[in-house]
Amino acid sequence: MNARRIMLFSHLCSRQHITGAEKLLLFMVRELKERHDCILVVPGEGVLSREARAAGIYTLVVPFPLVWEVYTPDAGLTGQLDGLPVTEPGALVELLRVLGQYRPDLVISNTCVNVLPPVAAKALGIPVLWMITEKMTDTAFTPVSTEFIHRHADLVAGISEATLAPFGVREAESQIVMYPSWHAETMESGDWSVLRERRRAGSGIGSGEVLAGYIASDIYPLKGLDHFIGAALELCPAYPHVHYLIAGKPTDAAFYRQCRNLTVQSGYGGRFHWTAFEKEVASLYTAMDFVVVPSLTEEGFGMTALEGMMFGKPVIAFDSGGLREILGHTGNARFLVPKGDTRTLAARMRELVEDPLLRMQTGEANLSAVRSVFGIGAYRSRQEQLLARLENKLAVRHNDPQPQVPPVLGGVPGPLVIVRGVRPGFYLLRDGIRYPVTEAQRLRLGAGVVRVPEGLLASRPVGAVLSFPDEAAPPPWTGAKPARRKSVHVARKR
Repeated sequence: MNARRIMLFSHLCSRQHITGAEKLLLFMVRELKERHDCILVVPGEGVLSREARAAGIYTLVVPFPLVWEVYTPDAGLTGQLDGLPVTEPGALVELLRVLGQYRPDLVISNTCVNVLPPVAAKALGIPVLWMITEKMTDTAFTPVSTEFIHRHADLVAGISEATLAPFGVREAESQIVMYPSWHAETMESGDWSVLRERRRAGSGIGSGEVLAGYIASDIYPLKGLDHFIGAALELCPAYPHVHYLIAGKPTDAAFYRQCRNLTVQSGYGGRFHWTAFEKEVASLYTAMDFVVVPSLTEEGFGMTALEGMMFGKPVIAFDSGGLREILGHTGNARFLVPKGDTRTLAARMRELVEDPLLRMQTGEANLSAVRSVFGIGAYRSRQEQLLARLENKLAVRHNDPQPQVPPVLGGVPGPLVIVRGVRPGFYLLRDGIRYPVTEAQRLRLGAGVVRVPEGLLASRPVGAVLSFPDEAAPPPWTGAKPARRKSVHVARKR
């Protein structure tokens, strides 16, 4: 792909910690900025914006809301999406203004709920890559979400096959899998053996003891901590040399207390070690002998499993979404456990507890496999394929900037971005073209009006005059005020 200006929109910018989706976007922009002019846009200041600026990435703050219902679609989703220009005019205007000011060649929107940036980009005719980092909930209304995303994206990229599953089978050129990766230098936090000994000594865990680990940036019921504890408690009576490390932020405080109480009431509370989530995870993973990921949600990918393998650890996981792909592609199918099956989870943990050689061999094999399948070389190869597809679409846009057939009012899918500047006249802004519409047409459409800077409006070419199928085309809007009729005074004959 030729050097382009790329504007990337993060759905969040958390103040206290950085989410998996934010990490993935930061990783992507770090890679892209080596060849492209990249601008990161965040909805507020936080960890992501600080880390991006520290990495030399130009970062803007533009507040805009999310549409969480795209992730959990319901009966009201269509109306909510169509009504965005009315309910969120301020955010939409600001996004249009920023896009008009910086004029990117490509917009990248991160996560399915990050809806407004693609809507604004679509209105201005800017190509969109929509990154899907989560598995949307399957409901009767999921097609509303998937069709909306495809209408507003030139290419949809999922971080796993699982994230693209709701979209069904489509033409190959419209979707692509873009597995995450990592930069090796970020893992070099010192000698791993030293980190391991220090962390284990701090928790009173000897060299001959086994440490099973559970780690999650946010702990809530769907992350399966209670299943990890249930499996651990099955092992506790027979294996007094096994300890359990639990690391994560107690997002659901009541659930977290419930889990801690389970360990205390069992009489084995001293074998469980609790710690907050740490930004530098090296000391956590190096201390562990194997990692357990008992997620009950359909994970978009499963960075915890990937990170465990990156540190040369065996990984056991529930068969949930992207976790299936990680373990399957790295030869770990035997360590996939049916979702929610605590007894089988305990059995797989028992295998690793009892067999130090199996732990060592599995960890070494994982480190080799994960580098081959998900390492930076594989990531860059996939990224080249992704950018090549986008380059083809950009070339088509450049050679044929205006659609062959103008849209027909009443048949244009929402949301309709009806705009006006300081001068009279309304326009439907779509695909970078401003189509004149009358006040009567706007009212019939039931569309609100978004006021935009006159300069932004003037920069868009004027398209054909639109009409409904049952009405004659109105005269074209010229932008000029009608000429004032001169008064004619006729002298009365005397």
